[in-house]
Amino acid sequence: MPRFGDRWVVDRTLFEYVNGGSCACCGFNHFLPGGTKDMIHAMSDLETDAANAEVNALQASPWPANMRDAVWGDRLKLRHLMKKEMPKYATFWKEHAVELEEWCRSGADVMTLKKIFQMPRAEVTERVKNDYGIHSAFAVVLCTVVEQVANFPATQLPTDARGESETNFEQALVFDRRGGFTLKLKQKDGSLNTDVLQIWLYRMKSLGGPKLLERAPPKKKVVADSSDEEEEDDEDGDADAGGLKQQADPDEDEPASGPSFRSDRRIIRLLIARYWADQMMKKFLEAKQEKNKQDNNGKEEAS
Repeated sequence: MPRFGDRWVVDRTLFEYVNGGSCACCGFNHFLPGGTKDMIHAMSDLETDAANAEVNALQASPWPANMRDAVWGDRLKLRHLMKKEMPKYATFWKEHAVELEEWCRSGADVMTLKKIFQMPRAEVTERVKNDYGIHSAFAVVLCTVVEQVANFPATQLPTDARGESETNFEQALVFDRRGGFTLKLKQKDGSLNTDVLQIWLYRMKSLGGPKLLERAPPKKKVVADSSDEEEEDDEDGDADAGGLKQQADPDEDEPASGPSFRSDRRIIRLLIARYWADQMMKKFLEAKQEKNKQDNNGKEEAS
């Protein structure tokens, strides 16, 4: 039986929540008169079908009503806040993409890059609490999901990501108990792993959007008595839908009717990517400022 699956997340979260409690002031139940259901429909970035999927998922939640509503409220709150930060990454990439790639490949040494791509597991949930004000039951969920992501190979679940850049990043992401989450940029001979670097650069570019999380491509359906195909929206693939497991497998450990934490795992990996992007942006700008300072000093001495 696979370990760290979604059923484990459900049980572990409930245990931690009951024993540790939550911050009542952070609940979102009072946001709209209709509670969580109205709040979901009030999120303008969710398409109608995706919002309906969120509402339907509420009915299958295994948690008490107050815990369930707090989880869904803060789940949407976190996405909303993260979407507001996307222009920062888009602007940086537009202004510095070429110079950044050159700096990564030749300006920065491998050890500098290796230090950038380290994130302790506890740092993920600390950023959720401190940067986004998530202290309720959803913080307990994310803390548990972080552990699930760290042990993702043991779950035997399929890849969570959508789109090439996110998929490659998920597959390149590794967890080491001593160093936390990391990317293996340094090869055994001490040289830079340019393949992993390119995966990261593509992922960093995607942080600026246009979507917080990519959707699956539309499905094709064949029209009867016609060779034409029509596109059909794949709302199950909506990155913003928490959703339910759609297919039952009698040999699968995870129940088909239970909640899926796929979207939460994707958010965790996105938080990790943003943390590294912030570190890289800071190091790059510092290096650029230092180089400009040295160039100016050289010009003054020459004159």
